[in-house]
Amino acid sequence: MSETSELEPEVLNALNSGRKIDAIKTLRSLRGIGLKEAKELVDAYSDQHNLTDSSVQKVGSNNRVIAVIFLGVVGYLAYHFLLQ
Repeated sequence: MSETSELEPEVLNALNSGRKIDAIKTLRSLRGIGLKEAKELVDAYSDQHNLTDSSVQKVGSNNRVIAVIFLGVVGYLAYHFLLQ
């Protein structure tokens, strides 16, 4: 078995499902290898087969929602304590 071109079916299932960390864990347990080596093998396979890294995705910020809530609370407090 070629080290990077063929991985175990369990590893491929996890990798193709976007669960890269699970793929690395599975590869480590099946082959009895270290974290660095397993990650390098999974990364090499991903690069060879043009798989996107969906395990880490940037999540949008909720700063606008927090700002609106903050301004609402400040407005309510200002109305309640200053105008009444």
